[in-house]
Amino acid sequence: MNPDEFTNLHPALPDYWHPVALSEEVTDKPVGVRLIGQGWVLVRIDGTVSAFPDACPHRRARLSAGQIVDGALQCTYHGWRFGADGACTLIPALDEDASIPARATLRRPAGIAEQDGIIWLAPRTPRAPRPVIPSLPDGNDIRTVVTPVVRVPANGALLIDNFLDEAHFPFVHAATIGGSGPEPIARPEIERDGLAFTAIREHTFTNVNDPAVKEGTLPAVQRRRMTYGYQAPLHATLLLEFLDTGTWQFLTFTTQPEDTDSCRAYMTLTAPDMTDPAVVKDNVDYEMAILAEDLDLQQRALTGLEFPLDPAAELHIRADRISVEFRRILIEAMKH
Repeated sequence: MNPDEFTNLHPALPDYWHPVALSEEVTDKPVGVRLIGQGWVLVRIDGTVSAFPDACPHRRARLSAGQIVDGALQCTYHGWRFGADGACTLIPALDEDASIPARATLRRPAGIAEQDGIIWLAPRTPRAPRPVIPSLPDGNDIRTVVTPVVRVPANGALLIDNFLDEAHFPFVHAATIGGSGPEPIARPEIERDGLAFTAIREHTFTNVNDPAVKEGTLPAVQRRRMTYGYQAPLHATLLLEFLDTGTWQFLTFTTQPEDTDSCRAYMTLTAPDMTDPAVVKDNVDYEMAILAEDLDLQQRALTGLEFPLDPAAELHIRADRISVEFRRILIEAMKH
């Protein structure tokens, strides 16, 4: 492994929180997931999510192929059972008076949590807090929606870099958010907080997608405040405030590094006035259309690229201020 490049298997990644599944994917039927090259089994035992390495300590059979029996996770090979704390509670082949080996206890991750419809896992003691949705502007009927998860054959850092990059909008998103054409990008105000930052800029932009603009009731040139956020290692956010209309929306984007060439991308959308199922569907469909454009770019132009942990390895311009700050923090986060 090249120490000057970020990969989905970087040895520092287990020191952080990562999304590993949607809440709806984890039931009392075990499910296997991949994180940083390792298999994990997720399962609800008595309603609470538990996670263990996806290998029975006996013959390494995948525990995700097992089942819950009498409140315990049972291996499908020899029937060994494990409680929610990982302790082995039964080995059928042993006599009743025989002791269960201490090594039969399953290792647990340093952290497992469920929040806003997503399951998070920290393999080792995390060096940064678990990402949470921050305080947002006021509004009626505010709702957070988790969009469909997408598996991408890509480097996780490249996906985060793409989310934080604004200059590609006119070229990659001409059919959605970039239809007004190239516009200069001013230097944002960046505030660093440990292994995280926020970057804010206000500007005027040509909003060709606003229905009121299409109807002629609002001018096309409008004011907008954009607040980008990043938290190490692979979590990014964007708060869009449309200052002329008083509306806003908040996006999170996180990648789960599965294996060398595989990630799962998680996105949430929070906005006011999200009670009508048709409105929710329209908003989710629109965000998924934008993501599809980015994933098409990944496939056509970025497949197989690694991510250098050296800002000097790439050429940067003034408009790349957020991308440079992302690189600086990721470099620090990957030191171990």
